[in-house]
Amino acid sequence: MDREEILSHSRKDNLLFDERDRRIADQASVWGAIGMGTVLVAVFFIRTAITGGDPYDLLAIGFGYLAAANAYRWSVTRAGKTLLVAILYAVVSLG
Repeated sequence: MDREEILSHSRKDNLLFDERDRRIADQASVWGAIGMGTVLVAVFFIRTAITGGDPYDLLAIGFGYLAAANAYRWSVTRAGKTLLVAILYAVVSLG
């Protein structure tokens, strides 16, 4: 490949986002998951300790997130173990 072909291919690959934008989006997703998990755990403990309510809906949300994250990881890597984990999280979430 010559220089122009490489540049053309690079432009097609980076049509929507460049590498920096992708890294920022990935980090934002991680921090969003950390924030969601923190709030989920806090509400879980408040609900069970103070009000005595059932935490099953919160557990379903948490496991649903884990199932979706592993399903995406499987769609990229096609690792059988990741698919199994995603299915198990989905079953627990629906259960």
